Amino acid sequence: MPARRISVRAPATTANLGPGFDCLGMALDLWAEVVVSASDEGLPPPGPPLGGMVVEAAQLLFAQLGEASPVGLSAEYLQEIPVARGLGASAVARAAGLLAANTLLREPLEREEILALGAELEGHADNMAPVLFGGLQVTVREDDRVIHAGLAAPEGLKAILFVPDMEMPTQESRQVLPDFLSREDAIYNIGRASLMVAALASGRLDLLDAATRDRLHQPARAKVFLAMEALFRAARQAGALGAFLSGGGSTVLALASEREEEIAQAMAEAAAGEGTRGHTIVTAPSNEGAQVVEKG
Repeated sequence: MPARRISVRAPATTANLGPGFDCLGMALDLWAEVVVSASDEGLPPPGPPLGGMVVEAAQLLFAQLGEASPVGLSAEYLQEIPVARGLGASAVARAAGLLAANTLLREPLEREEILALGAELEGHADNMAPVLFGGLQVTVREDDRVIHAGLAAPEGLKAILFVPDMEMPTQESRQVLPDFLSREDAIYNIGRASLMVAALASGRLDLLDAATRDRLHQPARAKVFLAMEALFRAARQAGALGAFLSGGGSTVLALASEREEEIAQAMAEAAAGEGTRGHTIVTAPSNEGAQVVEKG
């Protein structure tokens, strides 16, 4: 195989959206570019950890199709998405590797099949589905299948992120979660996850305050991330429609249709008051998923 370069542009994601633990995810207008190089001549090994995730994903797709992986396979992750902050950086890396490998093999797989492979690598599909398809995605597992349904985010909806300097790696963040929920708490979360989908589908943004509340994972993670509740309060008081921990954290995300800069400032001030350093990003949901943008 002659040396080839595949460039993939992919969006950050936010998972859970409060109550939709491991089943709701949304793409954000915050992008990374991943360049995958393949050659039989041999190339320098990828740098850990994200480059390794890209290559691992590409090799999985080659193996799945019974194809030999190129000897020289490497990846360059041009990073604009904060890592270990609950913004789907690992899903971006793996999606890029899968899409690049599929492109190298002249696209034998459909995106639904790529989603299944990505969910296998990630362990769940709540970030992988919005990376690949954009918008809000609802994902569930049915036996060995990954099922998803998506909808476009309402126009004018903004996402305000406070990204702490502290990392919250997903596996570590999961260790604090409860093993069991009461029936009352389970009903609470099921209702609000359903309300989130209905609110976004119908444009009822006034319902997002109730729809972003959670009893499954955020109370436990608040014991690790002590500034979290203060950030929620500050965002809502400044005019946010709702606020939640993005994925496993540590980013806190607020949804709004106006006053984005004021909300960002309020979140930054609340974090500083809690002794938490970080920065804000004002962006929006993205209804576009990952795309191969260059082949060479």
